[in-house]
Amino acid sequence: MDFGICTLCDCKKTSVEKWAQRCSWVIGVGGNNTGKPDKLIYAMEVEKVLPFFKFRSTYVRKSTYLQAKRIKPTANVLLSRKFHYFGDKAIDFPNDLQHIIIAGRGCRKVSDGDIAKLNKYLKSRYAYGKWGNPNNPKKQRTRC
Repeated sequence: MDFGICTLCDCKKTSVEKWAQRCSWVIGVGGNNTGKPDKLIYAMEVEKVLPFFKFRSTYVRKSTYLQAKRIKPTANVLLSRKFHYFGDKAIDFPNDLQHIIIAGRGCRKVSDGDIAKLNKYLKSRYAYGKWGNPNNPKKQRTRC
């Protein structure tokens, strides 16, 4: 856990970092090759969106992680202290939220009502924070 903050940067080709803004929720669902298909890997409420150069100068000191990942210097970084990170302990979605899961790669916008349901479900069972370790550490770019 770095500074108790979950960060997301340069994650998908669809680049959720381009459209996410403060108070947006970003949800990571395990894909078929993760060993956790259709399970909730993480959920975070975006508290800050910083350009990579600002993030690096503010939060990172000679990070070998960031250097190794070759993150584009034009990328935005999403930051949150309000997150649930499950990783290798990924959880099932409740039955009434199974429709959030999309087939295939990519991302899509989820309704505010569904986000409210998911948030209520998570808050009733888990405190914010890290509950598991990266499921696929070599491929994982979500850092909590």
